[in-house]
Amino acid sequence: MRHPMSRLLAILILANACFQSISVHAEVVRIEILDRTPYLGGRAFGDVGAYEQLTGRMTYAVDPNADDNKVVADVANAPRDAGGKVVFSADFMILKPIDPARANGRLLYEVNNRGGVGSLGFFNDAASALRGASKDEQAGNGFLFEQGYTLVSSGWTWDVPPGPNRLRADLPTATVDGRAVTGAVTGEIAVTRPTESAQHIGMLSVGYAPVDLGDPSAVLTKRDHASDTRRPIPRDRWRFGRNVDGVFYPDPAWITLEGGFTPGAIYNVTYTAREPRVVGLGLIAIRDTLLFLRGARRDAFGGINPLTENGGDLPTTVIGFGISQSGRLLSNMLLLGLTGDASGRRAMDGLFIHVAGGGKGSFNYRFAQSSRHFSPDVEMDYPTDFAPFSTASVTDPLSGTTSNLFDRAISRGTIPKVFFVNTSAEYWARAASLIHTTHDGAEDVAPHPSARLYFVAGGQHGAASSGSRRNFSACRNPLDYRPMMRALLLQLDAWVTQGREPEPTTVPRLADNQLTDLTAYVAAFPEIPAARTPVRFLEPPRLDFGPRFDTEGIADIVPPKPGPNYVTRVPVPDADGIDQGGLRMPEVSVPLGTYTGWNLQNADTGAPERLGRWDGSFFPFARDENERIATRDSRISIAERYATRDDYVRAVAEQTLLMAERELILGADVNPLIERAGRFYDRVTSHDPSDESCDYIVDR
Repeated sequence: MRHPMSRLLAILILANACFQSISVHAEVVRIEILDRTPYLGGRAFGDVGAYEQLTGRMTYAVDPNADDNKVVADVANAPRDAGGKVVFSADFMILKPIDPARANGRLLYEVNNRGGVGSLGFFNDAASALRGASKDEQAGNGFLFEQGYTLVSSGWTWDVPPGPNRLRADLPTATVDGRAVTGAVTGEIAVTRPTESAQHIGMLSVGYAPVDLGDPSAVLTKRDHASDTRRPIPRDRWRFGRNVDGVFYPDPAWITLEGGFTPGAIYNVTYTAREPRVVGLGLIAIRDTLLFLRGARRDAFGGINPLTENGGDLPTTVIGFGISQSGRLLSNMLLLGLTGDASGRRAMDGLFIHVAGGGKGSFNYRFAQSSRHFSPDVEMDYPTDFAPFSTASVTDPLSGTTSNLFDRAISRGTIPKVFFVNTSAEYWARAASLIHTTHDGAEDVAPHPSARLYFVAGGQHGAASSGSRRNFSACRNPLDYRPMMRALLLQLDAWVTQGREPEPTTVPRLADNQLTDLTAYVAAFPEIPAARTPVRFLEPPRLDFGPRFDTEGIADIVPPKPGPNYVTRVPVPDADGIDQGGLRMPEVSVPLGTYTGWNLQNADTGAPERLGRWDGSFFPFARDENERIATRDSRISIAERYATRDDYVRAVAEQTLLMAERELILGADVNPLIERAGRFYDRVTSHDPSDESCDYIVDR
């Protein structure tokens, strides 16, 4: 097999002879199809018919002097070819109707999360990954295919492990005057069980290796909470590497500590690394991929845009979609004006930004660690949550700076229509309130007319969860709100393509007494047997990385100095403990228990007061009045709410139909939702509260 770098070198040699004729906007210079397969063996999806799956590589040639691209940190220090361009390549994946006449003209582009694609799991309820072995379960309920969407995803970061199910980008390394760049990097370890060796890199990350594994100046510190003083650990007590079956192996991604790591403690290692990747080019790659796919029929070498094969048309509409990390990246693209170019061409007409909270991620600075993000008490040394948060102008009371997430897009005339969707979990763990309040948490902020904000009350970061309690004190939140997300996607589509107004912004507001601080939340939360309430949540600090960070993306203070926190708020709970002020799924409007966006770790983790990063809780109601009195539960019991199972199912049906009338539930999902609620009633009412297992919450 030909080595990927050899293939790229051949492309570069050929490209040098051709770049002079390429326009300034033709930054995708080559597209290679490496594999073409009928999707699921040619299975047909409604009137759209069969799909095919294409995988391959795109090669980019980026002008580092173009105003569009100067926003990328270190782009001026990236290596250039003979034509002065920065050249690199990335994987891509396309799923498209075999008959282009049956496509709906919309390209749904997913910013993959750590190289993995999740849109089919999210919108189609699919059970397996999109890229990989073809199995019927990949298609799920077929929703996106039956709608006729063309699905695209491409690599944007180098920092994910290579593998058949990961899309990666081969981003270049920055150099200065031909010399390798070095700099300080911070890693973090927070284990939940005793161990002698642990990884200090981010989740599903490759990470930056130390220049010298034995560097005596590397520092490992320990603290109990993020706000505590860091206590240095003597250098002779730890080393880079890991123990496997009693044998030590040097490994730059691992640290072995004499006496082992204490569960619950936060360890940070700071060391000198070299060869930073120009990570911000990944955002340029996404923009240019979409500008190419929607605006060009051939690449610089005559290669055909695969969307125009067999008489296919260029897509009329592009909708970007991102979950969590990927949503933060889309917010960062908005901030940098990369949803279009300086000439006013839009790369994306609509954006569906899901569970990003107030974050914008670590995607555009020297030695950026794109996998890191602020969470309650962990990974607080990485620049992920910073102003501006809102799509309307807000003044920071400390810096006096007034800014807006849409500022650059406004100046270019490339504002897309944007849905920001968050659940209860993002108000606790992702500072979601900051996207619609001032930085001091004192006033509501209305969004820009091109934005809609939605709050899924009672939801957690990931839609639904398994019956495993894992490291948590409470059963994890089982709410599956994906049916609402399918409906919202179609609302966004209609807003972009037809100008139809979507559901109004629906978030908890200070003016409606629906947002509050932690003390008031705990006071308002009902008395629930064995439920422990939070003692802290994410309040993002303003981080000081030194004088060059804001202008050049270079950190001189590592780890950073924490400054004053932004003030975040959480939704006010009702008498059942369910958050107010948002969109409610039928089973939340007609509840059998309390759904929260928070879950505390258990005592075995060593940090029982630490909130989970993604997980919420479920606390079932008492089954009848006697059980409620015996357990001292302040919430009304199930039997007192619903006389019979039929009464409960009837109430769920009413709420489901009301949601369908508002186009927040699709007609095809109405009966399955009602049936699902009935099964949940059976499991909750037959569950013995003395049984601490959580298997009963899962719809098997």
